[in-house]
Amino acid sequence: MTERYIYDKAKLPHPVLDGHEDFVDLYYKAWETAFTNIEYIDKEGWKDILTCMPGVGITWQWDSCIMTFITNYSNGTLSAFNNLDNLYRLRRESDGFMSMAYTIETEQEAYPGRINPPLMAWAEWEHYRITGDDSRLERVLPALEGIYSFIENNRRRETCELYWFEDSGSSGMDNSPRSGYFSPDLDGSDVCHVDLACQQALSAKNLAKICDKLGLCEKSKFYAAENERICALINKFHWSDRARWYFDFFARGEVGEKVKFINSKTGAAFWTMISGAAEGFRLEAVREHLFNENEFYTKVPFASLAKDDPNYDPMGGYWLGGVWPPTNYAAVKGLSETGHRELAREAAYKFLTAMCEVDRDASFGGIWECYAPEAYRPATTEDGGLVRAEFVGWGGLAPITLLIENIIGLDFDASQNTVTFNLHAREKCGLRNMDFGGNNISVVCTEYQPFRGKTVIETEAEKPFTLVVNTKYLWEKVTLEVPAGKSTFRI
Repeated sequence: MTERYIYDKAKLPHPVLDGHEDFVDLYYKAWETAFTNIEYIDKEGWKDILTCMPGVGITWQWDSCIMTFITNYSNGTLSAFNNLDNLYRLRRESDGFMSMAYTIETEQEAYPGRINPPLMAWAEWEHYRITGDDSRLERVLPALEGIYSFIENNRRRETCELYWFEDSGSSGMDNSPRSGYFSPDLDGSDVCHVDLACQQALSAKNLAKICDKLGLCEKSKFYAAENERICALINKFHWSDRARWYFDFFARGEVGEKVKFINSKTGAAFWTMISGAAEGFRLEAVREHLFNENEFYTKVPFASLAKDDPNYDPMGGYWLGGVWPPTNYAAVKGLSETGHRELAREAAYKFLTAMCEVDRDASFGGIWECYAPEAYRPATTEDGGLVRAEFVGWGGLAPITLLIENIIGLDFDASQNTVTFNLHAREKCGLRNMDFGGNNISVVCTEYQPFRGKTVIETEAEKPFTLVVNTKYLWEKVTLEVPAGKSTFRI
């Protein structure tokens, strides 16, 4: 008999954010919904999975990767890494190919020949960084390298050495105006897709970290160089000086021939920040587009298609403007990691506010697959219906992960036994009962005032750890050595 996963609120981390009880309530609702979306699989070789769509009988690659960013905060009560373990087992060992989806009953590809955003290396590294669990890294490295190699060997155009998805659906952005929704020849409609290039660069970036952790110095150097190589190509070919944006482009001509941009600004370019491609003036340009109210910074940010595009749908139309948790997560994390933490928090706050408004609305309620960009309601599909409800999975990204990491402002790095508290909120905020590398800790700012000696942080821990505090009123970070037991610090 398969062990059942039981939702137990007491075993989870407990967020503190005074004045925002709605955020905290949606946090627990997201967890409760996740525990109802577990697929128990009575089939040899399979592990039970967390799924956005229970009962469909398919396991999806990029959904599975994205959900790990949520279950990293489950204190071990729920894990999406079962999903990845199933996918690693089903991958083709001869060349590393992993399909975007597999049918559970037959173990065959649900959509033959297609890949999905390759986010596994990122997922594995973040899991180690937040939880301190390094037990997976050596075991999964062959699969991560295999997937990386498959894309290098099979999804690059000879003319520019950049990458292609089979169609928009393969990218996860199903009906986005990027290429044919369905490409019968599986050749990507002659397009190079900017998100796949960024995701491959992101994989290299995280493979370098994993290999360094495992003591594989030469491999670590190789993947770090790969990240630089791919980012340089992204800036050479995907960037438009005229539009100051990263576009998909057609590339089936001769080597050196000028590429032809696909003139739609889409959420695919959100990945340029976290991959390392967008730097300097390009990073500032991406940020300006993101926060332009006539493009991506809609009532509910961020629209997945710019508002000034003729295909844009103010009610979403799925990927014709719909606000999607995975691309929002890429944007917020990219902003955070490139020095724009306050803007990242602002966007996350605005998105989570909208989700709470939809949850309160008796016509809708709950957590949805994606949201309308210009109204507090779920997004429409392309034909005008509503998207899927109770979508946790990735619907939990904002209520759980972004709440902890960007709105409250806590960053956990078990590899350094360090918690960083980026204090933005003036109200009481923090997290209690967090399993941090086998150390149950609590970190709560009980008082925040912008002058020395008036910020109070209370901690509790089973074992010592380092707490780094960033405030708006001190130029330098404050580093605190937190002992076991209860402590109070004044900054």
